[in-house]
Order: sequence, then C-alpha cells, then structure tokens
Amino acid sequence: MSNLPNSVHPPWCPQGPACAGPNDLHLSRLIGTAVRGDEVIQARIGLWRMDVGPTPPSGLLLELSAGCDVERWPIDLAQSRSLAHLSRRLVRQLGPGSVRAA
Repeated sequence: MSNLPNSVHPPWCPQGPACAGPNDLHLSRLIGTAVRGDEVIQARIGLWRMDVGPTPPSGLLLELSAGCDVERWPIDLAQSRSLAHLSRRLVRQLGPGSVRAA
C-alpha cells in the first residue's frame, strides 16, 4: 500500500496542523452536541480519513470528554452508517418529543 500525496485533502479538511501529519490523517472540525451545556459528559463529532491504500479508510470521529479526560474514537464508514441508523431508531423509543426534526 502506498500513501496518497498530502496535497489531496477532502473538502471538509481544514488543512491545519492536525491534518495529514506523519500518519496522513485528515480530521474535520469537531461539532459539539451539547444542548444545555450542563452535561457531565461532553460529546463532539467530526469526520476522519487516513490516506493509505487505494481506498482510504474513513468515517466518523467521536470525542467524549469529562473534565480534562478526553477520548477520541474513529469509527469506520460502515459502522458510522449503522450507528446513525440504529441511534435514530433507539432515540424514537424514548418517547414523544425526544427527537427533533433535522
């Protein structure tokens, strides 16, 4: 497997210092998910792609934090699609008013 040139950035890549470093990893800006701001665990989501091989692996990047403790979890594209579908289905089970129209 050969690495793709670093000059090939996905359109969502801010091309900053966190992008395409020694491991050729592209990260989008993370979007916060907190609604009220008083959650104990903060969740943010973004995109990732690693430039390796003919078909670069990509998917969602989940960041969960509590205080100073931050964990980042890259989830591949197939799992990301499944997670999006399953989470909508599960949230609907919480009851009326639990899901806002996008």
